[in-house]
Amino acid sequence: MVWTESSPDTARIVEAAGAVLQTQAFGDPSHPPVLLIMGMMASMLWWPDRFCEELAAQKRYVIRYDQRDTGHSTHYPQGQPGYSSSDLTDDAIAILDGYGLASAHLVGMSMGGMLAQEAALRHRERVRTITLISTSPLGVSGLPSSSEAYQVHSAAAEGVDWSDLGAIADFLLRDVAILAGTRHPHDAEAASALIARDMARAPSFASATNHFMLW
Repeated sequence: MVWTESSPDTARIVEAAGAVLQTQAFGDPSHPPVLLIMGMMASMLWWPDRFCEELAAQKRYVIRYDQRDTGHSTHYPQGQPGYSSSDLTDDAIAILDGYGLASAHLVGMSMGGMLAQEAALRHRERVRTITLISTSPLGVSGLPSSSEAYQVHSAAAEGVDWSDLGAIADFLLRDVAILAGTRHPHDAEAASALIARDMARAPSFASATNHFMLW
């Protein structure tokens, strides 16, 4: 399934405090709900369509959404996020409310994993389980660190012109390539197409850099 704006049967706008959030659901609403929470600068598109479809095929009701400052959700001026990390956590709960769900399984990637953990701590009655991917709790030592190569790559982010979409795209391409690892082939062409698609959806893609200011 490819996301299109002409899919009203699977798309839904959810209102949160001070924002509107674009969401999309897959599967049967009677099945156990799974809310997918993506990481920094990444819209719902970074949860691949096929991944969502295959989860739904396993009798799960899958919901993905655009974080604030990504995709079709509310955007703020670059450098001026009108929200906190706690607001992003509350957004996840607002989506459950918008779908009439008392609780759900949460799956968080990177920053989304931090939000899932906060949701479980602050709204435990709304969270059935949490599944954490490429994330860790704050203030905990002794966990494996990222590779030296990725640390060098991350440090290079300080030299990126985050107001230049071309520079952002180049950085994201390198980021995706190094995160893909070496065990499986990396499809650079597909990654480039996804980044271009993500940028085209957002009215102000550079505003996604506001996520960096939350921690």
